Formats: sequence, structure tokens, C-alpha cells
Amino acid sequence: MANLRRSAIPLYTQIASSLRNEIDTGMWPVGTKLPAIIELADRFGVAAQTMRQAIGLLEDEGLVLRRQGVGTVVQNIPRDLHWLNLPTDWVSLVGMLDKLDVRVMLVEASDRIPKVRDGEGRPTGTYKYVKRVHYRNDEPFCVIEFYLAAEIYMRAPKTFRNTTVIPALAKMKNIDIHTVGQSISIDVADAETAKHLDIPLANPVARVRRSIADSKGNAIYIAEALYRSDVIHLDMDLSPGKKHH
Repeated sequence: MANLRRSAIPLYTQIASSLRNEIDTGMWPVGTKLPAIIELADRFGVAAQTMRQAIGLLEDEGLVLRRQGVGTVVQNIPRDLHWLNLPTDWVSLVGMLDKLDVRVMLVEASDRIPKVRDGEGRPTGTYKYVKRVHYRNDEPFCVIEFYLAAEIYMRAPKTFRNTTVIPALAKMKNIDIHTVGQSISIDVADAETAKHLDIPLANPVARVRRSIADSKGNAIYIAEALYRSDVIHLDMDLSPGKKHH
């Protein structure tokens, strides 16, 4: 447990994640009674109170039920996990985002200037800033904030506020898309993100940053999306002899 203790993520959250994965993989089938709190605490090398907090998270999610005199029983398997495969090329990115059946909740829309990183192009003119939450089956899975060149945004403001942006850009005429970048890092949810995604504070999230620049080097789109860590996965073919970008 030394590695867990060095993490910024609370111990009980990490332990709950580990048990959740064990339930998902069938180690603890529905109807199975989990070991006693003391046994689990000993296994993970934590205090009994920490273990109770971890079990409490799983109970809040409806995965287990604590019964007096019986113990902790597995009630359900986790919901559809890791259903979103992060794409690694433009065609797949457009296709993935276009197929998403999402409901969005607008958090903010205003005029702002993005911080553009090296390799993403240079800022140009004014931008429209939008922050929103994406839902699937009435469950939030992503908080995204993006900056879109105002001239482009004003061509279809309703579309850009209420649908996924990249497929909309791909379908529009006279949009100069030259370079597209994507980076992925692991972060933890702050208070606002945790609230929007309905996850515990400091829960792991995937931070995905995407950028689009035109042929003149102008950054026309900058976005950062925070995904729940339990909805995404990344598949890559690393076979020798294949071209990779």
C-alpha cells in the first residue's frame, strides 16, 4: 500500500476503485459476500475506518449492500464501463464524436482568449468560450470547455452550443482544418468537476486536450475535456511495420 499512500487520491477512493474492478471482472459475483471489514483492511494495509469508507462508496453506487448480521453482499455489477474508446486519428475522432448520443448541459458561454501551447498554432482574433457537461443515458461522463474562433462559431452558434463540435466542423464547408493535436494525461477531479461528473472529490479523471489549426497556423479550436476514468479506454496497434502518428 506504499504507492497508494503516496498518491494524491484518497486511500478509500483507491481501494473502492480496486474492489469495483474486482466486482466487474467477476472475482466477486452478484450474491457473493465480501470478506469482513477487518480482513479487507488487513489485505489493503489500511485502518478499518478507511475500509468502511471504501465500502460506503460502493454501497452509494448500489454495487454492494451491508446487512447487519450478514455482512457486505455484492448486489450489482458496475454499469457499462470503459465504453468510450479514445481515437488516435482524425477519421476515428470525427466518427466517435458523431456517434455519441449525448445530452449537454451548458455551464458557461462567453468571450475569452485561450492559452495556446507550443505546436497548437497561434491565437487569432476573438474566440467564443463554452463550458458544458456531456451525458449518456442520463449519466454525466465528460466536462468540456472549448474555445472556437468567433468567426466560425457565429456561422452556427446553436449547433456549436448544443452538439459535439469536431463533427460539426468536419461537415461545414470552407473550414480550413490543417493540423489536429490530441494529448492525454491523468488528473484528479476538483470540487467543481466532481460535482458535474457525480464522482468523489479527487477521483481519477482523464484530461484530453485537443487543438485544431488552419493552414496559416492560426489556432481555431482549443478544447480540454475531463472524462470519468471509468468510461474511457485507449486501444493502439503497435505492430512492427505499421505507420504510427
